[in-house]
Parts: sequence; C-alpha cells; structure tokens
Amino acid sequence: MEHDLISALRKVARPVTFADGDALRLKGVFASDILLITEGAVDCILSEDGDVHLEVGPGDIVGEIGFLTGKGANATLRAMGPVAALSVDGAALARLQRDAPTDAAGVLRHLAMLMQSRTEENVDLLANIEAGDEQSAFEIMRCSTLDQLRIAQKLRYDVYCLEFGRTSPYADPEEGTIIDDLDTTGTSFLAFHEGRAIGTVRVNIGRDSDFGPLTEIYGVEGTPFAVEDSSIITKYAIREAYRGGSAYIRLFAAIAGFVHSTGVKAIFIDCVPKLARFYATMGFERTAPDFVHYENGLSVPMVLDLDEYAGRMSLEERIRRNRWR
Repeated sequence: MEHDLISALRKVARPVTFADGDALRLKGVFASDILLITEGAVDCILSEDGDVHLEVGPGDIVGEIGFLTGKGANATLRAMGPVAALSVDGAALARLQRDAPTDAAGVLRHLAMLMQSRTEENVDLLANIEAGDEQSAFEIMRCSTLDQLRIAQKLRYDVYCLEFGRTSPYADPEEGTIIDDLDTTGTSFLAFHEGRAIGTVRVNIGRDSDFGPLTEIYGVEGTPFAVEDSSIITKYAIREAYRGGSAYIRLFAAIAGFVHSTGVKAIFIDCVPKLARFYATMGFERTAPDFVHYENGLSVPMVLDLDEYAGRMSLEERIRRNRWR
C-alpha cells in the first residue's frame, strides 16, 4: 500500500500487537476489521492440512476478503515473531470518508484490487489440493450490504409472523419485513442452504449500541461483565425445516467467534423456558427473572462467558467441527 494511504489510515485505525505464534485470524471465523501489517511477518495458512502458505509483512493488508464480502476468514494467520498492525473497521473507514474523502477513495480502490488479485491467487494455489473436496451446500455470511440485510429482515418476518403466527410492533406486512432501530448498530448473519436463506441472527455489542431497557431486562448489571464488554443476540430466526438441526449451532458459532474476536467478554440471549436446559449445557447461566418478549413470548435471559467458552473448546476446534460440508 502506498505510503500516503498508510499515513491516512494511521489517523483513524487502532494499533494492535501480536506475540510470536499468536493467531491474527482463524480460518472460518468472522472478523469486524481488516489488518494493515506495520511491523513483522505473518504466515497465511490457506489449506486445511497446512501445506499451502503465504507470507506477508509490513505494508500488506490481510482480512480484506471477509471484510468486504461478509464471509469468514479464508485462511488462518499466525504471527512469525512479534507483529504490529493497524486495525481498520467500518467506523474507521467512515471517519476517513468524512475527514479525508480522497484518501478514503484510494483505500477502497486498493482494497477492491487487492481482493480480486488475492481471490484469483488463492483459487490457483488451492486448485490441486482441494479439487476433490465436495462443494458445501451450506454457507454463512455476515451481512455487509443493504441487500443482504434486507434478506435477513424479510426472513425474520417469514419465521416470526408467517411460520410462528406471532405479531411484532416492528413488522411491516406490506413489505414483509421486521426492522427496528437495533439494525443500525447491530451485525446480522445469514445462513444459506443450496442458495436459499434459511436462518438469520443479529448481535449488538454494548460499546456500539444503546441497550436501553435491555440492560435491565437481561440483568447485565448483575453480572461480572461491563456493558461495553457485552453483546446481546437481539434476533434469531430459523426456518421450520431447519430447526433442531445444526443450522442454529453453526450460526451461534459464527457469532461467538465474531464478537470474541472484538474483545467482547460475554454474550446474552433470551430463550423460551423449554430451551433453558439446552443453553445451560453450552455454559449459559440465568441472569434475571423471566420476561415477556414481544416476538418470542415468555423468555429466560441468560449469559455465556466467552473466555470460558473459548477455553473449553478452542475456536479452531469449533470451526473445524462445525464446518459446513
């Protein structure tokens, strides 16, 4: 990347450091930023067996494909010695567009060209090794465009209003959508099976969202977790034919990996009483009395300590177990 663009990003990005052997990215995990390497070298492990590597260093950007497309990381990235980088998320790019639109345009052009060349390079590198892999019929994506978000909003309506027969103060029957204010600060994910959207989930992070009354309803202040270090799953909708299968767990794994990668310590949910025992087996604990959710009915608020969860089963193991085939 050109020196003037790096200088522009330094004004809006967050400096981060990694020790030798640290994972900057885990294959399949979703991230909310790209990383511009400023010092050190990074090993990009592209293949499952670890046979295909690329090395990147100062001035190189990593994570741009997932950031721009909404897909999980297509490689595991490990520090080869101490590494320093700049973390650039959507908010940083928005500040750059506001304060230095010419520099922002240059950064976005660079990202677009880099994504195209990297995608072509990765396809060539993996062509022989993974040619025999069966193409997955399932895919999970982070909503990175308004069109993707609209698919999620329509899917919510289909599940809550048409399949469950419930009502929502945020439902628009003419548009066939459920949209509320938390969409502006939340991150939504979509699960597809054979090209059809079959599930969606939205998570809001305390440092980015105003939880308002949700803080009390979910009992956040009665837990060891600060609001800014917490997240809440504020929407979860799975089509009837896929409930009880792996779609739910895989969507949750995507969200857990995503929020944990941002430094979030806890994830709050609410569930119907009959599912409370299931969540308890995952490590969730009740946080407050039952309440009535406007779409789900009687609900149990619960929380999961993400550090403990990651300790019981590493993210790498979870991604490998939950990989969609």
